[in-house]
Amino acid sequence: MVTFKSSVLLFTGVLLVLIAAFMFYMASIILWQEGGTLEVVIGSIVMYTLGGLFIWILVDTRYTIKNSFLFYYSGPIRGKIAIDSIRKIKQQKGWINESFIKPALGINGLYIYYNKYDDIYVSPKDKEAFVNYLLKINPKIEII
Repeated sequence: MVTFKSSVLLFTGVLLVLIAAFMFYMASIILWQEGGTLEVVIGSIVMYTLGGLFIWILVDTRYTIKNSFLFYYSGPIRGKIAIDSIRKIKQQKGWINESFIKPALGINGLYIYYNKYDDIYVSPKDKEAFVNYLLKINPKIEII
């Protein structure tokens, strides 16, 4: 088993921290000023939860290769891909993103095309080691 952390674009990391801090701050201010009515408490809990979600995504975006599967984690977004089903991997540079599923925090990542029509965007810090590890398990993967 080997784990690869996601690269983090500085803008993305700062933005997630600022949003989380704003959510925590607003929830605390509202709770403190408005008192403990049920609506205020529920609203504050929701805001604390959303702030925690952004921090969770920031600290827990990673990719693990175990046995013949690629597991991806990005906060609550989780899944696995059979490495034998991977058809090709394409390097991505820039902001434009084709994939719907994006458990990634960087903009210079990889598109992984698997099964017949599925794809995912990932951004491991060490792209070369990540691709080489996948190629050890499935040497038929086309690299673009």
